[in-house]
Amino acid sequence: MRALVIDKTAVLSANHERFAALAAQPGVELTVLSPRVWIEHGRSIAAEVTDAPNYRIVLGRTLGHGRYARGCYLTGLGRALRLARPEIVQLLEEPYSFFAAQTLRQCRLWAPRAKVLFYTWENIYRPFKYPARVSWLYARIDRRMYRRAAGAVCATAQAERVLRLKGFSAPTAVIPYGVPQAFFDAGQDAPRPLNGGSFTVGYLGRYLAMKGVEDLLSACSGLPEARLELFGAGEDETMLKSKASQLGLGERARFHPPAPPEDVPAVLRRLDALVLPSRTTHNWSEQLGRVLIEAMAAGVPVIAADSGAIPEVLDDAGLLYPEGQAQQLRARLALIQRDEPARRHLVELGRRRAAARFTWPRFAADLSAFWRDLLSGRAAAPDLSGHRTRARGQAADA
Repeated sequence: MRALVIDKTAVLSANHERFAALAAQPGVELTVLSPRVWIEHGRSIAAEVTDAPNYRIVLGRTLGHGRYARGCYLTGLGRALRLARPEIVQLLEEPYSFFAAQTLRQCRLWAPRAKVLFYTWENIYRPFKYPARVSWLYARIDRRMYRRAAGAVCATAQAERVLRLKGFSAPTAVIPYGVPQAFFDAGQDAPRPLNGGSFTVGYLGRYLAMKGVEDLLSACSGLPEARLELFGAGEDETMLKSKASQLGLGERARFHPPAPPEDVPAVLRRLDALVLPSRTTHNWSEQLGRVLIEAMAAGVPVIAADSGAIPEVLDDAGLLYPEGQAQQLRARLALIQRDEPARRHLVELGRRRAAARFTWPRFAADLSAFWRDLLSGRAAAPDLSGHRTRARGQAADA
Protein backbone atom coordinates (compact mmCIF):
# COMPACT_ATOMS: atom_id res chain seq x y z
CA MET A 1 0.00 0.00 0.00
CA ARG A 2 1.71 3.15 -1.24
CA ALA A 3 0.88 6.21 0.84
CA LEU A 4 1.88 9.87 0.71
CA VAL A 5 1.40 11.87 3.92
CA ILE A 6 1.40 15.67 3.62
CA ASP A 7 2.12 17.35 6.94
CA LYS A 8 3.56 20.81 7.60
CA THR A 9 4.60 19.72 11.11
CA ALA A 10 6.74 16.92 9.68
CA VAL A 11 9.49 19.53 9.90
CA LEU A 12 9.65 18.86 13.67
CA SER A 13 12.15 16.15 14.57
CA ALA A 14 9.82 14.91 17.33
CA ASN A 15 7.26 13.95 14.69
CA HIS A 16 9.54 11.47 12.94
CA GLU A 17 8.29 8.98 15.53
CA ARG A 18 4.81 9.30 14.03
CA PHE A 19 6.00 8.42 10.54
CA ALA A 20 8.36 5.66 11.64
CA ALA A 21 5.40 3.97 13.32
CA LEU A 22 3.31 4.33 10.15
CA ALA A 23 6.06 2.97 7.93
CA ALA A 24 6.45 -0.02 10.27
CA GLN A 25 2.88 -1.16 9.56
CA PRO A 26 2.73 -4.29 7.37
CA GLY A 27 2.67 -3.51 3.67
CA VAL A 28 2.93 0.28 4.00
CA GLU A 29 5.32 2.08 1.63
CA LEU A 30 5.42 5.59 3.05
CA THR A 31 6.49 8.92 1.57
CA VAL A 32 6.24 12.10 3.66
CA LEU A 33 6.16 15.64 2.27
CA SER A 34 7.62 18.18 4.69
CA PRO A 35 8.46 21.89 4.44
CA ARG A 36 12.14 22.73 4.36
CA VAL A 37 11.41 25.43 6.93
CA TRP A 38 8.27 26.10 8.96
CA ILE A 39 7.35 28.50 11.76
CA GLU A 40 5.86 26.67 14.74
CA HIS A 41 4.77 28.63 17.84
CA GLY A 42 6.83 31.60 16.71
CA ARG A 43 10.03 29.61 16.09
CA SER A 44 11.54 29.09 12.64
CA ILE A 45 12.41 25.39 12.33
CA ALA A 46 14.44 23.75 9.59
CA ALA A 47 13.61 20.17 8.64
CA GLU A 48 15.74 17.53 10.31
CA VAL A 49 15.96 14.37 8.24
CA THR A 50 16.61 11.24 10.29
CA ASP A 51 19.74 9.20 9.58
CA ALA A 52 18.08 6.06 8.24
CA PRO A 53 14.31 6.46 8.13
CA ASN A 54 12.14 3.57 7.02
CA TYR A 55 10.23 5.98 4.81
CA ARG A 56 11.01 8.52 2.10
CA ILE A 57 11.07 12.23 2.96
CA VAL A 58 10.53 14.88 0.28
CA LEU A 59 11.26 18.49 1.23
CA GLY A 60 9.56 21.46 -0.38
CA ARG A 61 9.63 25.23 -0.15
CA THR A 62 6.48 26.77 1.30
CA LEU A 63 4.70 30.10 1.22
CA GLY A 64 2.89 31.41 4.29
CA HIS A 65 5.20 30.02 6.97
CA GLY A 66 3.32 29.55 10.25
CA ARG A 67 -0.11 30.19 8.73
CA TYR A 68 -1.88 26.96 9.40
CA ALA A 69 -4.69 27.25 6.88
CA ARG A 70 -3.04 29.64 4.42
CA GLY A 71 0.27 27.91 3.80
CA CYS A 72 1.05 26.17 0.52
CA TYR A 73 3.92 24.42 -1.24
CA LEU A 74 5.89 26.26 -3.90
CA THR A 75 7.92 23.14 -4.65
CA GLY A 76 7.92 19.49 -3.64
CA LEU A 77 4.28 18.43 -3.93
CA GLY A 78 4.39 17.34 -7.56
CA ARG A 79 7.71 15.59 -7.02
CA ALA A 80 6.37 13.74 -3.97
CA LEU A 81 3.35 12.52 -5.95
CA ARG A 82 5.52 11.33 -8.82
CA LEU A 83 7.94 9.51 -6.53
CA ALA A 84 5.32 7.93 -4.28
CA ARG A 85 2.82 6.89 -6.98
CA PRO A 86 0.34 6.79 -4.09
CA GLU A 87 -2.80 4.77 -3.64
CA ILE A 88 -3.51 6.90 -0.56
CA VAL A 89 -2.84 10.63 -0.14
CA GLN A 90 -3.30 11.54 3.52
CA LEU A 91 -3.41 15.23 4.32
CA LEU A 92 -2.75 15.95 7.98
CA GLU A 93 -4.40 19.30 7.28
CA GLU A 94 -7.89 20.78 7.53
CA PRO A 95 -10.13 20.33 4.47
CA TYR A 96 -10.49 24.11 3.96
CA SER A 97 -6.75 24.83 3.95
CA PHE A 98 -4.75 26.04 0.97
CA PHE A 99 -2.70 22.84 1.36
CA ALA A 100 -5.91 20.89 0.68
CA ALA A 101 -6.79 22.94 -2.40
CA GLN A 102 -3.43 22.49 -4.07
CA THR A 103 -3.33 18.79 -3.19
CA LEU A 104 -6.60 18.18 -5.02
CA ARG A 105 -5.30 20.08 -8.03
CA GLN A 106 -1.95 18.27 -8.13
CA CYS A 107 -3.54 14.86 -7.61
CA ARG A 108 -5.61 15.37 -10.74
CA LEU A 109 -2.34 15.69 -12.66
CA TRP A 110 -0.08 13.14 -10.97
CA ALA A 111 -2.25 10.70 -9.00
CA PRO A 112 -5.79 10.72 -10.43
CA ARG A 113 -6.64 7.31 -8.98
CA ALA A 114 -5.35 7.99 -5.49
CA LYS A 115 -7.80 8.18 -2.61
CA VAL A 116 -7.43 11.56 -0.90
CA LEU A 117 -8.13 11.92 2.83
CA PHE A 118 -7.88 14.86 5.21
CA TYR A 119 -7.52 15.26 8.98
CA THR A 120 -9.74 17.59 11.00
CA TRP A 121 -9.75 19.05 14.50
CA GLU A 122 -12.71 21.42 14.04
CA ASN A 123 -15.18 20.76 16.87
CA ILE A 124 -17.55 23.73 16.59
CA TYR A 125 -20.34 23.55 14.04
CA ARG A 126 -20.19 26.50 11.66
CA PRO A 127 -22.10 25.99 8.40
CA PHE A 128 -19.14 26.75 6.13
CA LYS A 129 -18.33 29.98 7.98
CA TYR A 130 -14.84 30.63 9.29
CA PRO A 131 -13.30 33.32 11.55
CA ALA A 132 -11.22 34.83 8.74
CA ARG A 133 -11.52 37.50 6.07
CA VAL A 134 -11.14 34.82 3.40
CA SER A 135 -14.04 32.80 4.82
CA TRP A 136 -15.65 32.61 1.37
CA LEU A 137 -12.50 31.01 -0.07
CA TYR A 138 -12.20 28.52 2.80
CA ALA A 139 -15.84 27.54 2.21
CA ARG A 140 -15.20 26.96 -1.48
CA ILE A 141 -12.16 24.76 -0.77
CA ASP A 142 -14.00 22.91 2.01
CA ARG A 143 -16.96 22.03 -0.21
CA ARG A 144 -14.67 20.87 -3.00
CA MET A 145 -12.78 18.62 -0.61
CA TYR A 146 -16.05 17.20 0.73
CA ARG A 147 -17.01 16.22 -2.82
CA ARG A 148 -13.63 14.74 -3.73
CA ALA A 149 -12.30 13.12 -0.54
CA ALA A 150 -12.56 9.36 -0.17
CA GLY A 151 -12.60 9.65 3.61
CA ALA A 152 -11.68 11.75 6.62
CA VAL A 153 -9.77 11.19 9.83
CA CYS A 154 -10.99 13.07 12.90
CA ALA A 155 -9.06 14.00 16.03
CA THR A 156 -12.11 13.49 18.26
CA ALA A 157 -15.69 12.30 18.14
CA GLN A 158 -16.72 15.96 18.39
CA ALA A 159 -14.87 16.70 15.15
CA GLU A 160 -16.54 13.72 13.49
CA ARG A 161 -19.99 15.02 14.52
CA VAL A 162 -19.21 18.42 13.02
CA LEU A 163 -18.28 16.79 9.70
CA ARG A 164 -21.57 14.93 9.64
CA LEU A 165 -23.56 18.05 10.49
CA LYS A 166 -21.91 19.75 7.52
CA GLY A 167 -23.00 16.90 5.26
CA PHE A 168 -19.75 15.00 4.73
CA SER A 169 -20.89 11.61 3.46
CA ALA A 170 -17.69 9.60 2.95
CA PRO A 171 -16.33 7.17 5.57
CA THR A 172 -14.66 8.62 8.67
CA ALA A 173 -12.53 7.36 11.53
CA VAL A 174 -11.71 8.92 14.91
CA ILE A 175 -7.95 8.54 15.34
CA PRO A 176 -6.36 10.98 17.81
CA TYR A 177 -2.71 11.92 17.66
CA GLY A 178 -0.24 10.21 19.95
CA VAL A 179 2.56 11.66 22.05
CA PRO A 180 6.26 10.76 21.83
CA GLN A 181 7.70 7.81 23.73
CA ALA A 182 9.83 10.20 25.80
CA PHE A 183 6.76 11.12 27.86
CA PHE A 184 6.02 7.48 28.66
CA ASP A 185 9.67 6.93 29.56
CA ALA A 186 9.48 9.84 32.00
CA GLY A 187 6.34 8.33 33.50
CA GLN A 188 8.11 5.10 34.44
CA ASP A 189 9.45 6.75 37.59
CA ALA A 190 7.44 6.65 40.81
CA PRO A 191 4.96 9.51 41.30
CA ARG A 192 6.70 12.63 42.55
CA PRO A 193 6.27 12.91 46.35
CA LEU A 194 4.97 16.20 47.73
CA ASN A 195 7.99 18.16 48.88
CA GLY A 196 7.69 19.28 52.50
CA GLY A 197 4.19 20.70 52.10
CA SER A 198 4.88 22.73 48.95
CA PHE A 199 2.61 22.03 46.01
CA THR A 200 3.79 22.80 42.46
CA VAL A 201 1.07 23.45 39.90
CA GLY A 202 1.94 23.84 36.23
CA TYR A 203 0.53 25.31 33.05
CA LEU A 204 2.05 24.88 29.58
CA GLY A 205 0.39 26.74 26.75
CA ARG A 206 -0.46 30.09 25.25
CA TYR A 207 -1.32 33.21 27.22
CA LEU A 208 -4.66 33.99 25.61
CA ALA A 209 -8.07 34.75 27.11
CA MET A 210 -9.54 31.49 25.79
CA LYS A 211 -6.92 29.51 27.71
CA GLY A 212 -8.38 30.62 31.05
CA VAL A 213 -5.09 31.26 32.85
CA GLU A 214 -6.80 33.95 34.96
CA ASP A 215 -8.91 31.20 36.52
CA LEU A 216 -5.77 29.28 37.44
CA LEU A 217 -4.22 32.34 39.08
CA SER A 218 -7.40 32.99 41.06
CA ALA A 219 -7.63 29.36 42.17
CA CYS A 220 -4.03 29.23 43.37
CA SER A 221 -4.30 32.54 45.23
CA GLY A 222 -6.51 30.73 47.75
CA LEU A 223 -4.03 27.88 48.29
CA PRO A 224 -1.16 29.26 50.42
CA GLU A 225 1.14 26.29 49.76
CA ALA A 226 0.66 26.32 45.98
CA ARG A 227 3.47 27.47 43.69
CA LEU A 228 2.69 28.14 40.05
CA GLU A 229 5.09 27.40 37.19
CA LEU A 230 3.76 28.79 33.90
CA PHE A 231 5.46 28.09 30.57
CA GLY A 232 4.22 29.95 27.52
CA ALA A 233 3.85 33.17 25.56
CA GLY A 234 1.05 35.25 24.15
CA GLU A 235 -0.68 38.59 23.98
CA ASP A 236 -2.05 38.38 27.55
CA GLU A 237 1.29 37.79 29.27
CA THR A 238 1.63 41.33 30.69
CA MET A 239 -1.97 41.31 31.92
CA LEU A 240 -1.53 37.92 33.58
CA LYS A 241 1.62 39.01 35.39
CA SER A 242 -0.26 42.07 36.66
CA LYS A 243 -3.15 39.84 37.74
CA ALA A 244 -0.79 37.56 39.66
CA SER A 245 0.62 40.58 41.47
CA GLN A 246 -2.86 41.92 42.31
CA LEU A 247 -3.81 38.53 43.76
CA GLY A 248 -0.75 38.59 46.01
CA LEU A 249 0.89 35.58 44.43
CA GLY A 250 4.27 37.31 44.22
CA GLU A 251 7.11 34.82 43.92
CA ARG A 252 4.62 31.94 44.07
CA ALA A 253 3.80 32.52 40.39
CA ARG A 254 6.75 32.24 38.02
CA PHE A 255 6.41 32.91 34.30
CA HIS A 256 8.80 31.14 31.92
CA PRO A 257 9.23 31.16 28.13
CA PRO A 258 7.74 28.18 26.27
CA ALA A 259 9.65 25.01 27.07
CA PRO A 260 11.49 23.51 24.06
CA PRO A 261 9.75 20.27 22.99
CA GLU A 262 12.67 18.12 24.08
CA ASP A 263 12.50 19.59 27.61
CA VAL A 264 8.76 19.19 28.19
CA PRO A 265 8.91 15.66 29.75
CA ALA A 266 11.40 16.87 32.37
CA VAL A 267 9.37 20.04 33.00
CA LEU A 268 6.24 17.98 33.60
CA ARG A 269 8.00 15.68 36.04
CA ARG A 270 8.73 18.69 38.27
CA LEU A 271 5.01 19.28 38.77
CA ASP A 272 2.57 17.94 41.34
CA ALA A 273 -0.37 18.75 39.06
CA LEU A 274 -0.92 20.03 35.53
CA VAL A 275 -3.91 22.29 34.83
CA LEU A 276 -5.56 23.19 31.53
CA PRO A 277 -8.18 25.86 32.38
CA SER A 278 -9.56 26.45 28.86
CA ARG A 279 -12.68 28.56 28.23
CA THR A 280 -15.01 28.05 25.27
CA THR A 281 -15.64 31.12 23.08
CA HIS A 282 -18.11 31.70 20.25
CA ASN A 283 -15.63 30.36 17.68
CA TRP A 284 -13.27 28.10 19.66
CA SER A 285 -13.31 25.28 22.16
CA GLU A 286 -10.47 23.01 23.23
CA GLN A 287 -9.84 20.63 20.33
CA LEU A 288 -7.75 18.02 22.16
CA GLY A 289 -5.55 19.36 24.94
CA ARG A 290 -2.33 17.58 23.97
CA VAL A 291 -0.52 18.72 27.10
CA LEU A 292 -3.03 16.73 29.16
CA ILE A 293 -2.02 13.57 27.31
CA GLU A 294 1.67 14.38 27.71
CA ALA A 295 1.18 14.89 31.44
CA MET A 296 -0.78 11.66 31.87
CA ALA A 297 1.91 9.74 30.02
CA ALA A 298 4.58 11.35 32.22
CA GLY A 299 2.82 10.35 35.42
CA VAL A 300 1.46 13.76 36.40
CA PRO A 301 -2.13 14.16 37.66
CA VAL A 302 -4.24 16.46 35.51
CA ILE A 303 -7.09 18.87 36.17
CA ALA A 304 -8.95 20.56 33.34
CA ALA A 305 -11.99 22.62 32.48
CA ASP A 306 -14.78 20.78 30.68
CA SER A 307 -14.22 22.75 27.46
CA GLY A 308 -14.61 21.13 24.07
CA ALA A 309 -13.04 17.70 23.67
CA ILE A 310 -11.34 17.64 27.08
CA PRO A 311 -13.92 15.31 28.72
CA GLU A 312 -13.55 12.91 25.78
CA VAL A 313 -9.77 12.95 26.09
CA LEU A 314 -9.62 12.45 29.85
CA ASP A 315 -12.54 10.09 30.38
CA ASP A 316 -12.09 9.13 34.07
CA ALA A 317 -8.32 9.69 34.11
CA GLY A 318 -8.36 13.34 35.23
CA LEU A 319 -10.37 15.77 37.31
CA LEU A 320 -12.82 18.00 35.44
CA TYR A 321 -14.41 21.23 36.64
CA PRO A 322 -16.97 23.58 35.04
CA GLU A 323 -15.04 25.99 32.84
CA GLY A 324 -14.65 29.48 34.25
CA GLN A 325 -15.27 28.33 37.84
CA ALA A 326 -12.07 29.18 39.72
CA GLN A 327 -13.46 28.02 43.07
CA GLN A 328 -14.23 24.59 41.63
CA LEU A 329 -10.70 24.42 40.25
CA ARG A 330 -9.32 25.37 43.68
CA ALA A 331 -11.29 22.55 45.31
CA ARG A 332 -9.84 19.98 42.92
CA LEU A 333 -6.31 21.27 43.44
CA ALA A 334 -6.84 21.01 47.19
CA LEU A 335 -7.97 17.39 46.80
CA ILE A 336 -4.80 16.42 44.95
CA GLN A 337 -2.67 18.34 47.44
CA ARG A 338 -4.18 16.74 50.55
CA ASP A 339 -5.15 13.22 49.45
CA GLU A 340 -2.02 11.28 48.51
CA PRO A 341 -3.83 7.98 47.72
CA ALA A 342 -6.25 9.83 45.40
CA ARG A 343 -3.33 11.55 43.68
CA ARG A 344 -1.50 8.27 43.10
CA HIS A 345 -4.68 6.64 41.80
CA LEU A 346 -5.14 9.50 39.36
CA VAL A 347 -1.54 9.11 38.18
CA GLU A 348 -2.12 5.42 37.45
CA LEU A 349 -5.39 6.07 35.63
CA GLY A 350 -3.68 8.72 33.51
CA ARG A 351 -0.81 6.45 32.53
CA ARG A 352 -3.21 3.70 31.49
CA ARG A 353 -5.38 6.10 29.50
CA ALA A 354 -2.42 7.58 27.62
CA ALA A 355 -0.88 4.17 26.89
CA ALA A 356 -4.16 2.71 25.66
CA ARG A 357 -5.31 5.55 23.42
CA PHE A 358 -2.59 8.07 22.65
CA THR A 359 0.57 6.39 21.35
CA TRP A 360 2.05 6.70 17.88
CA PRO A 361 1.95 2.90 17.32
CA ARG A 362 -1.80 2.98 18.09
CA PHE A 363 -2.27 5.94 15.74
CA ALA A 364 -0.33 4.15 12.99
CA ALA A 365 -2.19 0.86 13.37
CA ASP A 366 -5.61 2.54 13.31
CA LEU A 367 -4.77 4.83 10.40
CA SER A 368 -3.27 2.10 8.21
CA ALA A 369 -6.28 -0.13 8.95
CA PHE A 370 -8.61 2.67 7.82
CA TRP A 371 -6.58 3.07 4.62
CA ARG A 372 -6.90 -0.65 3.90
CA ASP A 373 -10.64 -0.57 4.49
CA LEU A 374 -10.99 2.31 2.03
CA LEU A 375 -8.94 0.58 -0.64
CA SER A 376 -10.84 -2.69 -0.22
CA GLY A 377 -14.26 -1.06 -0.09
CA ARG A 378 -14.94 -2.26 3.48
CA ALA A 379 -15.24 1.27 4.90
CA ALA A 380 -18.96 2.01 4.91
CA ALA A 381 -20.52 5.44 4.34
CA PRO A 382 -22.79 6.61 7.18
CA ASP A 383 -26.51 7.41 7.32
CA LEU A 384 -26.66 11.21 7.49
CA SER A 385 -30.42 11.69 7.83
CA GLY A 386 -30.32 12.38 11.57
CA HIS A 387 -27.32 14.69 11.28
CA ARG A 388 -28.97 16.75 8.56
CA THR A 389 -32.08 17.21 10.70
CA ARG A 390 -30.01 18.44 13.65
CA ALA A 391 -27.96 20.71 11.40
CA ARG A 392 -31.10 22.42 10.10
CA GLY A 393 -32.29 22.89 13.68
CA GLN A 394 -28.96 24.36 14.79
CA ALA A 395 -28.90 26.71 11.82
CA ALA A 396 -32.39 27.92 12.71
CA ASP A 397 -31.32 28.55 16.31
CA ALA A 398 -28.20 30.48 15.27
